[in-house]
Amino acid sequence: MTPSQYNSWLRQQQQKERDAIRRYNQEFDRVNRANKAAHEKQVRDINREIDRVNQHNKRVVNDYNREVRNYNQKRQAAINKYNQAVRSHNSQVERDRQRRLSALRALTTTQYVEVRDSAFDLSERYARIESAGSANEDILAAAERESSNSAAVAYALNADASAPADGEQDTGILDYLSDLSQDLCDRWRGALFALNPSNADAARHFCTSVREIFSEILGRWAEDKDVIAADPNCEKTQQGTPSRRAKIRFLLRQKGADSPEMLGFVEKDIDDILQLFPVFNKATHGAAGTITFASLQALRQRVEGGIMFLATIAS
Repeated sequence: MTPSQYNSWLRQQQQKERDAIRRYNQEFDRVNRANKAAHEKQVRDINREIDRVNQHNKRVVNDYNREVRNYNQKRQAAINKYNQAVRSHNSQVERDRQRRLSALRALTTTQYVEVRDSAFDLSERYARIESAGSANEDILAAAERESSNSAAVAYALNADASAPADGEQDTGILDYLSDLSQDLCDRWRGALFALNPSNADAARHFCTSVREIFSEILGRWAEDKDVIAADPNCEKTQQGTPSRRAKIRFLLRQKGADSPEMLGFVEKDIDDILQLFPVFNKATHGAAGTITFASLQALRQRVEGGIMFLATIAS
C-alpha cells in the first residue's frame, strides 16, 4: 500500500468514525428529546392532577366552612332569641326577682327548705357578679334571669303558687337543641309531653333528659382534650377526665369572664337545677303526693332557662 493509498484509507476510516459519532449524537439527541417530552408531559399531567385535587379540596373546604358558618349562625340565632327576650324584659325580670325573693322570705312555713336556701344563695352570688362587673351584657342578663327563675320555682314549690306568666313563651330552646342534636331535641319534646301531674314517670323521663342535655352541651363545647390542653392541671374526676367545674371555667375563659364570682355562680346555678330533681321524684312518687301543674311549669321554665344560660356561655 502506497503512502497515498494509506492516507486515502485513513481518511475513509476517520470519516466513518465521524459519521458513527454523528449518528450516535443524533440518536442521543433524539432519545433526550423524547425523554424530555415524556417528562414534561408527565409533569404537566401531575400538575393538572394537583390542580384538580386542589380545586376539589378547595370546594370541600369551602362547603365545610359554609356548613359550619350556617350551623353557628343558626345556633347563635337561637341563643340570641333567648337573650333578646331576657334583655327586653330585664327591668321586669329584676322586679320579679326581688318580688319572688321577698315572697320567699315572707313564707311562715316551708316544705322545701333546701330549694328555698339554694335560691337565696344563687341570688347572693348574682349580686356579687353584678358588683364585680366582670361579665358581659348577655351573660349578666341571663344570670339575672337564672336567679329570678330559681326564686320562682322555689316559691311555686313552697307556696303552691301559680306558674310565672311567661312560662309558655318560645325561649328558642328547641331551635338550639335541634342544631345540637336531633336526638336531644326529640328527648326534650318527649319530656315536655310527659310533664303533667298525672304522669308518675314524668320525673324520671324529664330529669334524665335534662341531665343528658347538660352533659351534651358541656361535652360538645368543652371537649376533654381541649380543656386539658388549656389547663393540664385542671380539676379532674376519679376517671381522670376534666370535671364539670373545669369545663365551665374553660368556657368562661373563652368569654373572658372566668372570674371567681362568675365561676361560682354558674356552678351553683347548675347545682340549683339538679337539686330540684330529688324533690321532683319525691313529689311524684312519695308521700308528698302528686306535684302541682303550677310547680311543673315553674320547673320547666327553670330548666329551659338553665339550658339556654349554659348555651350563652358556650356559644
